[in-house]
Amino acid sequence: MKIGLRAHDYGKLTVEELTSRISKDGFKAIQLALPKAIQGITSYLEVSDEQVLEIHKACEKAQLEVAVLGCYINPALIDDKARAEEVEKFLRALEMVKPLKAGCIGTETTHFNGTEEEREVAFNLLVDSVKQMVTKAESLGVDIGIEPVAYHTLNTPELTQRLLEEIPSKRLKIIFDPVNLLTVENIEKQDTLWERCFKCFGDKICAMHIKSIRLNANGQLEVPPLAEGVVNYEKIMAWLKINKPDIALLREEIKPEEAHLDKSFILQLINK
Repeated sequence: MKIGLRAHDYGKLTVEELTSRISKDGFKAIQLALPKAIQGITSYLEVSDEQVLEIHKACEKAQLEVAVLGCYINPALIDDKARAEEVEKFLRALEMVKPLKAGCIGTETTHFNGTEEEREVAFNLLVDSVKQMVTKAESLGVDIGIEPVAYHTLNTPELTQRLLEEIPSKRLKIIFDPVNLLTVENIEKQDTLWERCFKCFGDKICAMHIKSIRLNANGQLEVPPLAEGVVNYEKIMAWLKINKPDIALLREEIKPEEAHLDKSFILQLINK
């Protein structure tokens, strides 16, 4: 297993400074969202081939694998024009996956707070967008990672399974973020949730995010230090060791000054 992190949690820096700092802190993999992490880049639509080559060389020099190229768009927007613009950004970013030797390119699926009837409409729009994205991914020979989130269009393991069934492509994978599937209602039943995840999309997991969460005294979700959260990572890691032993574990929301503590925590999970 490779221990990595979300690069822009270190700030928006030159590619040399960013990769050097992350490597010196002992990490081997990154989730890299170019507009959020690299100085001088504001949109995937503006990235040149020369910039991509420069970034790849810097990652190689620092011995960092780009586990996920982050291109977080809104692929389930109701407005067709706005949705098409989001998909266009993703299609352009897809062209950078191979030059960066990235494991996959990842996105979430648009914030959602409507009725379940409205979710069905949003889901069908999501399917349309992802079909376009997968068609290009197949032509390029690269993988897409979709991330389910409790408060987004793709919000449950079962709906994620349905997306995979409707688009049966070997290029369509899942980014597993346990915390993003937890809510006030299900956090104390999380072991059952993880079993559902493994059953519905376990074989499709291509990367995993690691972060922290717990209920506070008021019964609300809060983000404590990584070692003080309540996610049952022991159960998740036991499954991953058997089924996904080469997966990248990507720490999100890291504070660089605490990087050594978080890395030690993740190492302990791996070695248990």
